Amino acid sequence: MYVFGGCLFAGLLTGAGCGSDAAPATPVPAVHVAGSSCADGSGFALSLVSDRGGQPTPASAAAWFARHGGLTGIPTEGWRQVSRSGSSVTVESGAVTLHVIQGPDQTWQVDSGNRCS
Repeated sequence: MYVFGGCLFAGLLTGAGCGSDAAPATPVPAVHVAGSSCADGSGFALSLVSDRGGQPTPASAAAWFARHGGLTGIPTEGWRQVSRSGSSVTVESGAVTLHVIQGPDQTWQVDSGNRCS
């Protein structure tokens, strides 16, 4: 099973500082985050059209993505940081793990994730 929604996501990001010239979304194999105990699940990856105009924290970027990203089943709350490497953070809520990146303007955006089943 594949989950994707990059085009819709890119279109929704217009109000957050991103343009709508995103490449068409294509399904990608499940993204398994290092350290995750998820053996089965579905994943997605986004091609962000801008690295600016995100949210102030990784958790708020995850919550924003849950409300506006165009994918179902992404929790709107309960996000906790589980790892960090430089400007890259992994957050989890329930069975969903999201990878969040920090742009040069110090704001955060979701760029990939997975849902365990």
